[in-house]
Amino acid sequence: MPRAMPPLAAQFAQQVDKALLIAEIGERIRISSPRGSVAWRELHPARLEVLYEMAYLRIFMLWESYLEESFLRYLCGYSTTVGLASLINPPQKTLAAARTAMLGGRPFVSWSQPTSVEGLCRRFINNGLHELVVKSNRARLEWFTCVRNRVAHGSTHSKSQFDIATMGLLGRRYPGASPGRFLRDWVFGVSPVERWIQSIATEFKNLAAQIVP
Repeated sequence: MPRAMPPLAAQFAQQVDKALLIAEIGERIRISSPRGSVAWRELHPARLEVLYEMAYLRIFMLWESYLEESFLRYLCGYSTTVGLASLINPPQKTLAAARTAMLGGRPFVSWSQPTSVEGLCRRFINNGLHELVVKSNRARLEWFTCVRNRVAHGSTHSKSQFDIATMGLLGRRYPGASPGRFLRDWVFGVSPVERWIQSIATEFKNLAAQIVP
C-alpha cells in the first residue's frame, strides 16, 4: 500500500514564517525603541536591510530543500491527495536509494534554476507536479533566484541580473542593486500592506502547496 506523503507544505510554511522573524524582530525592536536610543540608532535602515537579506537566504535555502525532499518522496511512491506520481522507473524502496538515483553519481543537484529542476524531474516522472508548477512559474522563480544570487554574490553579473529581476517584478531598479532595500520595500497596491520579502515568502508557500497537495 502506498505511503502517505507527510505534511511537507505545512512544515515548509512554518519554517518560512520562522525565517521571516529574522527581519520582523529587527523592525519591532526599532519601532518600540525610543528615538535616539542605542537600539534605534544601531538598527538603522541599512542594518535592517541586512537582516532582510539573511532572512531571504534562509527562505530560499528552505525552498531548495523542500523541492528536493518532496521529490525524493515522490520517487519512493508516496501518495498525495491527487494520488501517485507517474514514475518512469519502479519506485525506490528508501529515501537513500532515491537520493542515489537522483544524484546519478554527482555530488549534488541544483534546485535553484527552474530549467534545471524541470530537466531533472522529466528524467524520473511523467508530467510531475514539480515540473508543472515550476514551469508555470518559471519567470518569477528565475527572478527570485536572481535576488538570491545578488545577496550571495557581489559580481557585476549578479547586479545586472538583479536589476532585470526587479524590473520584471515591479518595474524599477534599486540604487546599488541593493537586495535588502528591495526586500524591505512595500508592495504597491496590495491590502493588507506587506513588504516584498513577505510577498515572495507567501508565493513560495503557495507553490509548495501545489507541489505537494
